[in-house]
Amino acid sequence: MSIVVDSLTILKRATNGAVASSDRRPGWGLRFLDWCAQCSERSRQRQALAELDDHHLKDIGKTRQEAMAEAAKPFWK
Repeated sequence: MSIVVDSLTILKRATNGAVASSDRRPGWGLRFLDWCAQCSERSRQRQALAELDDHHLKDIGKTRQEAMAEAAKPFWK
């Protein structure tokens, strides 16, 4: 089970609920946490795709080979 961190939730906690103005760009730490969350979600989805049976893959228009090729990609891509 993976834990996906929501960077906005962390931002709210770090600032006691006060969110920075929208004209300011989040710091590198929050951007990094957001990237980590995206990578985790991507990895989770690829694992789920790899576990689908052929009937479900056919429903979404993918072959077993396409699913395995997608699942084999590294988490950062």
